[in-house]
Amino acid sequence: MDLILNNDNNKINSNQKLILPTFLIGLVGILVVLIYNSAFKKGKFTCKKYILNTYLYILLTLVLMVLLNLSLDEEKVPPNIFFGQSNGLMGLLIGLFVTVGLLILLMLISPKRVLIKHAVWLLFTCVLAVLAYPTYIITKESNTVLKTLFGTIGILILFSVMAFWKPELISLSWGTGLVFVLLAVIIFEFVNILFSIDKKGRIKYRRSKPLSYIVIVIFTLFILYDTKVIQVAAKKCKTSNVDYINQSLGIVLDVLNIFQNIGNIQQ
Repeated sequence: MDLILNNDNNKINSNQKLILPTFLIGLVGILVVLIYNSAFKKGKFTCKKYILNTYLYILLTLVLMVLLNLSLDEEKVPPNIFFGQSNGLMGLLIGLFVTVGLLILLMLISPKRVLIKHAVWLLFTCVLAVLAYPTYIITKESNTVLKTLFGTIGILILFSVMAFWKPELISLSWGTGLVFVLLAVIIFEFVNILFSIDKKGRIKYRRSKPLSYIVIVIFTLFILYDTKVIQVAAKKCKTSNVDYINQSLGIVLDVLNIFQNIGNIQQ
């Protein structure tokens, strides 16, 4: 009898684990259909419903990242198996090279080359999911994954709404200043990483919580800025140069960085 009950409980637990992935797969299907019907005309991007189409790509990218993280977790993939800080300076540099290289390649590919553009975008999405995976595992183990996720979503929604509500308060001139501050933070962190490498080549550096708060503020301001960029691009859109994939990248990267830093604070 106990064996039968245990088998039933295992089946129930397995079914419960499948609920979220199944929902996300269904959501991916719905988003793909919506994007195809709304963002394309005769196989090419169209300017019609520009803002809606951009946010459909943003949502699709984020959903795919969540789905990939769940898949990696289900397969019990260690968070340090990929490139990154946990694999030493070389792993960190390889991760940086792959991420920046794919980002530049993606931005350079013409939106008219639809299949190639989407193939590289999908690959880049996988890389972003890998970058988010260590934070996901850490927050899961500390039972703060939902708190971190909802905090990230809350910031995205709140400041996106603010950007649409009071767009006149946001200026495109912010971009230079934000990039300069972000570069300063990156250089500061890289110097600290170099001084934290032990004799075995392992990196012992961990971002401080005050710095994480600063980075969250920076990327929150980037959400306002990137939303303004989307609004301006929607007004100036021309069918010959519309590119919803490139347009969606800013918000996606903002969300990823906010998620990682909220996760760091939760540790």
